[in-house]
Amino acid sequence: MNTAVIVAAGASNRMQLNQSKVLIDIGGKPMVMHSIDVFRALGFEIVVVAAKSDIERMRDFINDLAVRIVQGGRTRTESVRLGLMEVSTPYVFIHDAARPLITRHLVERIERALELHDAVLPVSKVTDALKHVVGKTVTDLDREAYMMAQTPQAFLTEKIRYAHIRADGPYDDDISLYRSFYPEEEIAIVENDQPNIKVTVSDDLKVLRALIEEEPPLRIGHSRDLHRLAVDQTLILGGITIPYEKGLVGHSDADVLLHTIGEAMLGALALGDLGTYFPDDDETKRGQSSVVIVKRILDMVKGEGYLPSNIDATVFAEAPRLSPHIQEIRASIASILEMPLKDISVKATTNETMDAIGRGEAIAAEAVVLMKKV
Repeated sequence: MNTAVIVAAGASNRMQLNQSKVLIDIGGKPMVMHSIDVFRALGFEIVVVAAKSDIERMRDFINDLAVRIVQGGRTRTESVRLGLMEVSTPYVFIHDAARPLITRHLVERIERALELHDAVLPVSKVTDALKHVVGKTVTDLDREAYMMAQTPQAFLTEKIRYAHIRADGPYDDDISLYRSFYPEEEIAIVENDQPNIKVTVSDDLKVLRALIEEEPPLRIGHSRDLHRLAVDQTLILGGITIPYEKGLVGHSDADVLLHTIGEAMLGALALGDLGTYFPDDDETKRGQSSVVIVKRILDMVKGEGYLPSNIDATVFAEAPRLSPHIQEIRASIASILEMPLKDISVKATTNETMDAIGRGEAIAAEAVVLMKKV
């Protein structure tokens, strides 16, 4: 388990507001809750560092004893140090609450980078022409040589805490402080191509609301998958074991129906395909239940603010006859995805003895999933 320290103690002076910017309602909830919800969906421990004047209001809407709220300091550096004092996990993610567009996908990429490094920096490309201006002298710079730093920045907890305890003043960000204590250490860079703006001035709120509140409430995903049949294998469809002389072959339990549904969910939110997260060369996952895979995908889409609304799936198999098992398969999928049974459609058909499916050499599945924003 990791910890997220969410820094929400800024004074918001540049916003000229009568309240903290992190408490502004964005898409139906306070700005800070967007970050909390992503980390909470990933099972993180969470520490929110808040301004003294905001603590009681935060307790009212966070309403989760697992989220610790601590009072911040006079500077961001001091606030992070106070938050780090509450961290007991080996790794910590330090994130600005003023960046509410953080995604589960970015956090998971940073987690993977931490497997090989003690510090990780997410960045985005500079897309505008870049100039160095001194007085009236303008010099062109190579924008390919520059990146825009983002958060969350992630670290081995003991190292970043050591740096913060001994910090001699404020720093632009935690990576800058880290490098001042560990200048020779390699920093892992994770390039993020999704919006992750930091709300600093009033115009940023307009951009943020356009991105969050105009996000489509419904998105559609589609996928098709096929697995080979072989003897001495267990046939599993929709999480249900089907009596048959053959079973499907795959790196996991080869549940072609769940694979198709899971990949359609990923596709609806442009999160990649099944192999992105469950590669077939990962021997630690050999034989893994597809129920576990789809439940992880469900957590991923929840972290993006979506849930499956309804599913229409078809299984293509010459044998065995699947109609006696359809209702049990529907109930299984509904349970796995925490959905009403009425929103799950599963059909079965043959390929009229044509191709590998028709010859009884393979089974395929196809699914369309409608995702709704919650």
